[in-house]
Amino acid sequence: MRRSLMLASLVVAAVAVIGGCTQTAETKPGTTIPVANPSASPPQSPVTDDKKPVSKADALQGEWPGQGGAILKVEKKGDKYEIEIRTKDGSKKFEGTARGDAIEFVRNGKTETIKAASLEETGIKWIGGEKTCVVINKGTEAYCRK
Repeated sequence: MRRSLMLASLVVAAVAVIGGCTQTAETKPGTTIPVANPSASPPQSPVTDDKKPVSKADALQGEWPGQGGAILKVEKKGDKYEIEIRTKDGSKKFEGTARGDAIEFVRNGKTETIKAASLEETGIKWIGGEKTCVVINKGTEAYCRK
């Protein structure tokens, strides 16, 4: 008998806990549908398919056309970024690291930063309706795509 009372009280307690995590929404008079309580589950960071947090620097990936036929290519390789800068003089590759919403890399002994920029922030006059840009050196090195 004691076990029956203990089991019954556990069931009642479980139902009370579960009931505290849901709310009801009325659809028709007398009809309710359980609705999850948003405060019952904490907000989560954006995640990719492999459940790792998404970095703002990830948005800088892809090919970015520059002036004079130059191309900036940014590709994520594990926790690092492979950066390739192609110009009329050739192609050079660098390894970059995410730093907040930018990617840092070392070129010719100097730390450079690739970051998102508006057309005006590039410091370069563009033609062709570019809308999305990245800048490495304002006024001299920027890449934009439509």
